[in-house]
Amino acid sequence: MKITYCKDYNSMSQKAAQIVMDKVTSKPDLLFCAATGNSPTGMYAGMAENKELFNKMKVVKMDEWGIIPLSHPDSCESYLKKHLLGPLGITEKQYKGYDTAPEKVAMEIENMKSYISQNGPFDICILGLGRNGHIAFNEPNDYLEPEFHKAKLAASTIQHDPTLSKGSEPAYGLCVGMKDIMMSKKIIFLITGKGKKDAIDQILSKQITTQCPATFLWIHPNVECLIDKLSI
Repeated sequence: MKITYCKDYNSMSQKAAQIVMDKVTSKPDLLFCAATGNSPTGMYAGMAENKELFNKMKVVKMDEWGIIPLSHPDSCESYLKKHLLGPLGITEKQYKGYDTAPEKVAMEIENMKSYISQNGPFDICILGLGRNGHIAFNEPNDYLEPEFHKAKLAASTIQHDPTLSKGSEPAYGLCVGMKDIMMSKKIIFLITGKGKKDAIDQILSKQITTQCPATFLWIHPNVECLIDKLSI
């Protein structure tokens, strides 16, 4: 893992956007696995300034909340439409998403496993860092799921939106698994936001553990880790 400390969020975002633009210039139809949340928002804005580069890029949604519908403003689908798909002009043909409605979960999991198997590996995978060390919805556990799966979410993951725990079962999400992440040709790992010091310390210790899934990125040969110094 190559770690770069950036002076602030804007610097981190600009550097990440440039890495993606360089890659898509050399491979216009690359497969891009897109994270959501505050961490990549600035990067996506930087990419949108050169939207003409992305008219062939294919996008896969990294994860999605269960319980709430795709139309909910807090869904990953809504986020991607607002910050990535719309601004970059990504068409429906270029985008692979999925629904987390309970009656669709089993079908969507098999559908996504098949899609990733047939179209992967990802050329670029974007990751943020959860406060408890999770990446995507791969939460700390005694073991980690290799493929696309339904994940039970930790309390710290859902605390920003109480709606996520009001379903008939524990809060869940669907997400890309650890094997699929680790098979990506390049990973851009963005670390920003308050409350993540313990997770960052665990990563920097280089002690690989399922209790901090992000530590597994040390095993990958091509991870660009960009850290916003103002957030740590």
